[in-house]
Amino acid sequence: MQIEKNAPQSLSWTDVEKLFHPGAGGGEHREIVRRLLSRAARQPRQETPDAGFSGVARPEDYEDALRRAVERTRQSQTRLTQETRDAERLWALLEGHTPARRAILIRNDRRFQTWGLFECLRERALALLDREPAAALQSAELALATAQSLSPGLYGEERVHDFQAEALIALAQARRVAGDLEETATALEQARAMLAMGSGDLLEKAELESTRAALLRDLGRPEEAEEAGRRALRLAQRAGGPKRAARGSIPGLRLNRKAG
Repeated sequence: MQIEKNAPQSLSWTDVEKLFHPGAGGGEHREIVRRLLSRAARQPRQETPDAGFSGVARPEDYEDALRRAVERTRQSQTRLTQETRDAERLWALLEGHTPARRAILIRNDRRFQTWGLFECLRERALALLDREPAAALQSAELALATAQSLSPGLYGEERVHDFQAEALIALAQARRVAGDLEETATALEQARAMLAMGSGDLLEKAELESTRAALLRDLGRPEEAEEAGRRALRLAQRAGGPKRAARGSIPGLRLNRKAG
């Protein structure tokens, strides 16, 4: 397939790198593949390999683009590993402040605006759901504040929306355990809106439906809860199956997401 640097419907060098970049979301990948297929459908078959290939990329051009993509992936993974290591230290810095002050620090201090801290706070919220519902709610609120502070330029716009959706689902779970069912429904609707702008991850959608099923049971709507649970199970199966234990209508369902 011919790849030209300037043709609007062809695959650009930026596109080649996006295909391998961990920050690129599913929507970007789908758009790149769509353009490739569209161009392939219009491209007449070349009988002679070199005929009519003015402007075609040389093999070394492909190799250079792939090398850059691999290097960016390596740098991204190194950064995320370091963020994970730093997360507990950042939480220790926040823990000495009041909940309101913690949120202010997260929104105004770039040290706290990392995926690693977001994931730490989200996991903390889920771990505290049964033992300390109030603390779980506070952690979920901080996870949302962190997700809302993440840089789309660093993590990718679709992934940031995914993270915000995950935080909202955790917030909904915490609110449900605390008995605030109306606000639980609000958080789930907000999560659905974020997922619509995200990468289309099926496990995240399954987690949303699982949490919604639990809410519907609490509201005394068992038939709707059963249907939401079935949708969650179908989504999880399409995604290859749940990855770790979770609350909700599907035993064993829990998102296992990474930043890219």
